[in-house]
Amino acid sequence: MIALNDFFFLYVTSTITIPLSSHYSYRDYTIVCYHIAMTRPELSIIIPAYNCQDNITRMINSIRDQDYFDYELIIVNDHSTDDTAQVLSQLGRSDRRIVAINQPANGGASVARNTGISRAKGKYLMFLDADDTLKKGALAKFISAIKSDRAQLAVSGFTIITRKNRQELSRVDVCSELLPGRQTDEPWKIYILRLLGIDGRLYQVWNKIYLTSIIKKHHLTFQPGVNFGEDLMFNLDYLSLIDSISFIPASLYNYYQSLDGGTFSKSSLIYQNRLDNFTALEKFLADIPPGEPRDSLLNWIKYSWIYSHLLATYSADLPNSTKLSMIRQIHQADGQAPLSNPSVISRSKVRLERLLRHLIRHPRLALYFIGLSNTIKYNHLTTGLWHKLKRKL
Repeated sequence: MIALNDFFFLYVTSTITIPLSSHYSYRDYTIVCYHIAMTRPELSIIIPAYNCQDNITRMINSIRDQDYFDYELIIVNDHSTDDTAQVLSQLGRSDRRIVAINQPANGGASVARNTGISRAKGKYLMFLDADDTLKKGALAKFISAIKSDRAQLAVSGFTIITRKNRQELSRVDVCSELLPGRQTDEPWKIYILRLLGIDGRLYQVWNKIYLTSIIKKHHLTFQPGVNFGEDLMFNLDYLSLIDSISFIPASLYNYYQSLDGGTFSKSSLIYQNRLDNFTALEKFLADIPPGEPRDSLLNWIKYSWIYSHLLATYSADLPNSTKLSMIRQIHQADGQAPLSNPSVISRSKVRLERLLRHLIRHPRLALYFIGLSNTIKYNHLTTGLWHKLKRKL
C-alpha cells in the first residue's frame, strides 16, 4: 500500500495530471502511482551480463532485498552462450522493475553499459557487476549521500572477498577510511590525482552513484574495444565535469575475487594497457602545467601501477620464462621512471618507488618478492595487517 502522503508527493512531482476527485478510488491512485514509479524511477541500475547464469541471480537478489525500491534494473545480456538470457527472462516476469536487453552480438562490457545508459530513465545512475553483490541498505545510503551532500558523485568503500576452489580465503573491507580534504587553493584535478594515489576507490564504477543528467548532457560513454581500465577512463571524463564528491565511510559493495586460474584478467597482463591508461590520466591533466605537485603525484601512480602489473604477472598461469620476459618489458618501458619528491608524497613512498625500480631490473627477485607479499595479502590471518600497512603508505 502507498501512503497518502507518498501518493501526493508522486502526484505533484509528476508530469501526469490526475484529477483528485471522488470519481477515483484509492486503488486507482495506487495503480497510477506505481505506473509513475515504473516509468520514471529515481535510480537506474545498469548491469552488463555475459555467461553469468550461476551468479546473476545472487546479485539481483541482493538488489531486491534492499530497503530502497524506486529503481529500474537494466540488465544487458551481452550475447551470452549459456542460459543467462533464460534466467533474466524468468526474473523479468517476476519483477517489472527488471528490464532485460539482449545484445545481437558480443561487444564487451563497455558496449553493454552504453546500451544501458541509452535506456536509463532515472535521475541517478549506478553500474554494478553481475558476479558481485550489494550489502544490505546500500542503495538507501548511496541515495542519501548524494542528496544530503548535494554532490555530483557519491563513492563508497567495498569488501574484497577472495576465493579459491569455491572456498573463501579472506574477506577485508577497504577504501572506507576518511580521505584528506582538498587543500586551500588546490586545483580540483590535482586533488583527484592525489586521491588516485592513496587508494583504489576512484578507479571502479561499481562503488559509485552518478548524476544521469551530466552523463547524458555531455554524451559520456565507455570506450568500445577497451577491456582494461575502461572504468577509470569513464570516471576521469566524469570527474573533469564536476567539482563535488561525497565519500561514504562504509563498505557497501562486495567484490568477489577468484584466485582460480590467476587473480587478474588477460588484459591486465599487457603492460601497454597500463600505458594507455596513463595517457588518459595525462589527458585529464592537460590543463595543469608540468611541475610540482603534479609530476610527483603522477610518478607515484605510475609506480603503483607497476606494482599492480607485477602482481598480475606473478598470478598468471604462465611459465616462469614468460613471466620473466614480461617483467623485462616493464623495465624497457619504465625502468628509468623518475623518483618522486618526498615532500609531495612522503619518504616511505619514495623508498617503495626505489624498491620497485630495483625489482623490475631483477625479474627473478621481483617474482620472489611478489610471491612473498601475496602470501601475506591473501592469507586470512594476515590480510588485515597487509591492508593496514598499505593504508599507512
